[in-house]
Amino acid sequence: MKKFIAVLSASVLLCATTVSAASPSAQAVLASAGFTNASDAQAAADRGMSAGEYYNNAVVSTPGVENAMPVGQGGKIIINGVATNLTATLSKVNKNTAYDAVNQATALGGTLLNVLSVKFPGANYNVATINFYLKGLAGNAKVAVKQYVNGAWIDVEVVEVREDHVVLNLTNSGAVAFVALP
Repeated sequence: MKKFIAVLSASVLLCATTVSAASPSAQAVLASAGFTNASDAQAAADRGMSAGEYYNNAVVSTPGVENAMPVGQGGKIIINGVATNLTATLSKVNKNTAYDAVNQATALGGTLLNVLSVKFPGANYNVATINFYLKGLAGNAKVAVKQYVNGAWIDVEVVEVREDHVVLNLTNSGAVAFVALP
């Protein structure tokens, strides 16, 4: 009987070790998805972003937008004419907003480059001058920008367009659509 219990105990331990070795830890799963911790993974999920997008504060792809151009934002936003160390928070928009932005681009006779949500956490502002990085944008591109505010798409003042960059004066947080014009 003692031998039976010893063999049974050893079998249970062996099986438990095999199962635990085959089961990845939560940290390993997060790391394989590119996240360093669960809170970052949850924050990225809340914004609809992959690990790369979340850590780089960029929107690379948008459901419903063919050939979306990657859009990012660094920092040093000018708030009411004063340079700051603030950074905008970028997020993906839902499919309905993306389809609506595609329709806005079509109405302008252009092509939607990308659409994303922009927020300025903790900023009290009338005008935020913000430099967006659009990877692959030509320096001579004609770009119009629309923002979804209170149920309507409004024109956004484009301050400058240069290679890989579009500088805007935003007066609201919300969805921003970048449209390439012919």
